[in-house]
Amino acid sequence: MTPLISLKRVSKIYGEPPSQTIALKNVALQIKKGEFIAIIGPSGSGKSTLMHILGCLDKPTSGEYYLENKLVSKFSENDLARIRNRKIGFVFQAFNLLPRTTSVKNVELPLIYSGLEKAERIKKAEDLLKKLGLEDKFQSTPATLSGGQQQKVAIARALVNNPLVVMADEPTGNLDSKSSNEIMAIFKNLNIDGHTIVLITHEADIAKNAKRIITMHDGQITSDKKNGNN
Repeated sequence: MTPLISLKRVSKIYGEPPSQTIALKNVALQIKKGEFIAIIGPSGSGKSTLMHILGCLDKPTSGEYYLENKLVSKFSENDLARIRNRKIGFVFQAFNLLPRTTSVKNVELPLIYSGLEKAERIKKAEDLLKKLGLEDKFQSTPATLSGGQQQKVAIARALVNNPLVVMADEPTGNLDSKSSNEIMAIFKNLNIDGHTIVLITHEADIAKNAKRIITMHDGQITSDKKNGNN
């Protein structure tokens, strides 16, 4: 089976000599459809840079990135923007919700350019919010929601275009332990339903929810193991 994602000798270098920063160094990685992967490492290990490349938010300095067997690392900025909108769902630590906008409208946002009628967009948004237990929060703005509820809205927004892969960058970083457990339970259930999940974290307790754990240090993958507990 062709992997969903394949990286070949990917490096990312910021700056010019002699003050260069090597964020990634010759990274090779394959991710199959339906996997749940955690990428873990300390601050500065390269895990967020790796996610930015996987999420088509940045391009590698060298090496090749294939998504669905297409060499996306050579795509134009417009093509990368289309991939981000249609094929990748993002969940961030800071939620990134529009502050004066209702839950439904926040979730609906990625569909604006999809050509769907407004009624259909709203229905898709409401259905996802219901699935995540927020049926009574359709018209709530982020300021009236708890951190856990805001992250659920963000997850619904990430799912609304039925993406190939969901990329979650420290999704529990701003949450208490109870809310963190709820969010990780959602990701596990999404993976059971067939979604491909790539989770970035520096917390071992969060990483252990994944089925495969990749450890990074100094811009390189130092370990890639199946999680026997999951």
